[in-house]
Amino acid sequence: MIVKNDFPILEYSTDYEAVINPQMDERPFPRLCLMTFFEEVLESLLNRCESSIIGTYLSEMKKFHVYKVNHKGTEICVIQAVVGSGSIAMMTDWLYGKGVEILLCCGSCGVLADIPSGDVVIPTRALRDEGASYKYLPPSRYIDLDKEPIQTFEKVLKEQGLPYVACTTWSTDGFYRETKEMIEYRVQQECKVVEMECAAQAAIAKFRNKKYGQLLYSGDILVGSAGYDNRNWRSNMTAREIIFQVTLEALIRLNSLTNQTEGSQSAVSP
Repeated sequence: MIVKNDFPILEYSTDYEAVINPQMDERPFPRLCLMTFFEEVLESLLNRCESSIIGTYLSEMKKFHVYKVNHKGTEICVIQAVVGSGSIAMMTDWLYGKGVEILLCCGSCGVLADIPSGDVVIPTRALRDEGASYKYLPPSRYIDLDKEPIQTFEKVLKEQGLPYVACTTWSTDGFYRETKEMIEYRVQQECKVVEMECAAQAAIAKFRNKKYGQLLYSGDILVGSAGYDNRNWRSNMTAREIIFQVTLEALIRLNSLTNQTEGSQSAVSP
């Protein structure tokens, strides 16, 4: 059934099957996936551990290889993320179709509050100001992220003594339309950071009944009396490496928690 609306972006199909669906291969990917926007950090991981290419996401931009890695005795897959809600929606759904059950993503964000450069940010909900999420879930202003990944991120960060901000993120397709008045409006709606992908990925995870979480580091700042400051966010290699390692550790722990939960449910089943 089509839920119609005067605005096409808000029209929603309740049919679960599409004409083209993500398909499982004979050899599925590991159930754990780490997605990162940081190509150089990913390459560093691959250079210091044994890995193999198990699949390739084909894009007109380039070929995005999926690598299988054994970390602390657990098989995971890793891939470099594409930018933008439409592009990452296709990649995310494709990964779930290949057998991924838990996906954690790490990237960077712009900030709408006085958050120091390089500090860790955990999105707890996303304001849906992009397009892809509306193809997976009915219209709503926000989407809440899964609690388990959030709690796991928090535990790892506290153990490592790393400060963090847990907050609402503004997911937008309009990189060049982040006007001063729109930023002020989003701040009033409790958004402290801005990025382009979180809402779409969270929506796909809910639609496919998978687990998803995201970790970000504070990059450029869009508010303040001094005006826009990029704070050299692209060259903050320390912050990138830190949140990559935190995300990797959280992924392993989240897998253990999921296995324990599934085991407990099986034990009480008739």
